[in-house]
Amino acid sequence: MSTVLNLDTPQKKPSRKSGSMSAEQFDRLTEVEKVIHSVKPGGRVAALIGLVTGGCAPVFTFGVVHFAIPSHRELNTILWIIAGGGLLFSAPKVFKWFSSAMGSKPEALGAVVFLEGVMTFAPEIYLPGAALAVLVFINAVYCICQLQVKK
Repeated sequence: MSTVLNLDTPQKKPSRKSGSMSAEQFDRLTEVEKVIHSVKPGGRVAALIGLVTGGCAPVFTFGVVHFAIPSHRELNTILWIIAGGGLLFSAPKVFKWFSSAMGSKPEALGAVVFLEGVMTFAPEIYLPGAALAVLVFINAVYCICQLQVKK
């Protein structure tokens, strides 16, 4: 008995490797395509690592500025240095993200000043909390994407 199936050609399994593209290929993707590529099966461990490492700096900076500094005035100088380090970690990623997404360096610089400034200096918790959510997302996705690219 014969079948209609083509048994001579083995079927290829879809590639589960998400980190298989070069930095040049990855740079040509849109921001949305980068995110989709980065969380495909085979790259989820790197995605988890990127989420934790990228998202922690804005969260820690937020905590230091809004909770540690007001309650520990004797450590004011060292805590502001720590907060500055968190801002230095986050700001270049936010700048690169918005430069790529918007195609404009002035807009990207404005986004950095606006988001990092609101998260750090706005007095109520609502606006800094909203800025924090955006910064965690951008930093996490940026780190996830960087872990997926072959250098």
